[in-house]
Formats: sequence, structure tokens, C-alpha cells
Amino acid sequence: MRVTNNMLTQNLLKNLQYANNKMDTIQTRLSTGEAITKPSDDPVKISISLRLKSTVASMEQWKTNASEAQAYLDTTEGILGNMTSMLQRVRELAVQGADGSNSSNDRAQIAKEVDQLTQQFQVLANSQVGSKYIFSGTLVDTPPMEKYAQPVPSPPPALTKWNGNSTLFEFEVGSNLQMPVSVDGTKLFGITDNGDGTQSSSFFNTLNKLSASLYNGNQAQTEEALKEVDTQIDNVLALRSELGAKTNRMEVISEQLDNSINNLKGNLSDIQDADMAETIMEFKTIQNVYRAALSVGSQIIQPSLVDFIQ
Repeated sequence: MRVTNNMLTQNLLKNLQYANNKMDTIQTRLSTGEAITKPSDDPVKISISLRLKSTVASMEQWKTNASEAQAYLDTTEGILGNMTSMLQRVRELAVQGADGSNSSNDRAQIAKEVDQLTQQFQVLANSQVGSKYIFSGTLVDTPPMEKYAQPVPSPPPALTKWNGNSTLFEFEVGSNLQMPVSVDGTKLFGITDNGDGTQSSSFFNTLNKLSASLYNGNQAQTEEALKEVDTQIDNVLALRSELGAKTNRMEVISEQLDNSINNLKGNLSDIQDADMAETIMEFKTIQNVYRAALSVGSQIIQPSLVDFIQ
């Protein structure tokens, strides 16, 4: 086969074009920091990389949900803590009011404090995390209790309507994992249906009974209300215990998500990130090849018939 000058020139240009393309690819790796810049670079790794990215995105959303759930749990725990303290105060007032040596004026003053605490319990029943009502079950956009008309009579009126439900509010924190984070408001406040479209609350009924007994000087009823207050305290403490268990589990889930996300990102980095030192060396090598090709090419292309005629 006879090799012509035209063939040498074409081969030179082809090799130069290859070196140019190679340098462009390596330069893209250096600028992006990614070893795989397009699917054709490595179809298998691209497929794995896309799956990992999808998994990481899902886990990061679960982590965001877990953080929001943690705030939900922490706020609820704070409210139940306040309720416990307030109920302890109600109990102190009940013990004080049960003392037969109190005058009617003394009992009235104690009853007024009970009434104020009752109103505050009503405020706590409508507590929110952001825009969500935490004791409304899944009806998070609806306040479970209607506000008292002002001014509030003594004792405050009994509950007539509970607008929440008993279904626990949940957050998705994993694949097919729904974590309940709320406290059942119907259990907390002892909500029962009267069968006529109205509801009763054993919690608020106890407070109203205590207040009425103090105003009326009914010591036996005050002592009965005191026992019911103890029952309400036990109920709140039991729900706080359940909430604490949920909080502990949520912390474990959140930590597991953090670890999994970090591990997957490490795997993703191993697949798609360029080894900068190796890439720079590769760029230097192909750059030297390109320069050598230019040098040799100049020797091939330069001689012509005119040069020999001269």
C-alpha cells in the first residue's frame, strides 16, 4: 500500500482531533469535578448514580419530615408538661378548698383561680405547631375546641363540641413507614359523644365540678373532684410516657437517616466524582501528546515540491 502525503495529513488531523476531544472531555471533568459527564462515558455507572441520587433525595425528604416530626413531638411534650404543672396546682387548690375552715370568700377566691386555669387549659387544647392543631387528630387545620365567649362566666361552661378526631397525625419518615407523632386529644381530655351532636369532656367536667363545689361550699363534692383531678394527672402522665417513647424512636430514625444519607453520598461520590490528581496527570499527558503531534505534523506538512525547486 502506497502512503501518500494526503494520507499522512488526514491521519495527522484525525489524531489532532482525537487529542482535542480528549482534552475537552478531561477539561470538563476538571471544571465539574465529575468523572462521568454524559451517559455514554459509562452507561452502567450512570444508571447506578441515578438510582443513588433518587434514593438520597427520598431519604433527605424523610429527614426533613423527621425534623418536623421532632418539633411536633417536642412542642407537644412542652404543652403536656405545662398541663401537668397546672393540674398539680389545681390539686393544691382542691386540697386547700376541701379544708372545712375556709370561709365562703376564701372558697370563692380559690374557685376563681381554678376558673382561670380552666380557661388556660382551653387555650392549650387549641395549641398549634406552625399552623397545625396538635390535639385535633388528623384534622390539623381545625381548632378542636371553640373559644369561650367573653366574658367567661364562673365556672366556665361545659364543653359542648369537640371538633377533632381520635386518629393520630403521622409523618412519613421511611419507605412505607408512617410515624404517629400526635397525642389523642379525645383521650387526653376524655371526650365522649352525647349522642345528640354534642360532646362531653371528663377533663373539663372535673374542673367545673371543682369550681362549682367551691362556690357552693359542697365539701363532699370538692373531695370527689380532688380524686378526679388525681385521675386526670395520671392520664396526662401516661400520655407523656407514650410521647416520650415516640420521641426516642424518632431520634433513632433521624440518626439512621443521617447515617444512610452520608453513606449513600459517599458511594455516589466514589462513582461520579473525578480523581483530581489523576485527571490532571491525564490532562498533562494528552496535552503533551497533542503538542508532539503538532510538532511531528509540522515536519510532515512543511516539505513541498516548491521547497525542493528552490
